[in-house]
Amino acid sequence: MKEAFHIGQLVRIAKPSSGSSDHRIYCIVCFVSDEDESPLYRIKNTVGIERLVRSHEIEPAALTAVP
Repeated sequence: MKEAFHIGQLVRIAKPSSGSSDHRIYCIVCFVSDEDESPLYRIKNTVGIERLVRSHEIEPAALTAVP
């Protein structure tokens, strides 16, 4: 499994699926394997919200971003 991101990297949601924009900053906490071998990332923000996302759903946060 080749990772596009690394553990500890700050990311944000690229295209929110719910229609409302999600501007929160998340941290990648671990990698998860999917049945079809596409990488999944477990991301978490400072208030404890966790999500499982694919690499096309997230993008790197700005270098000045804080969690």
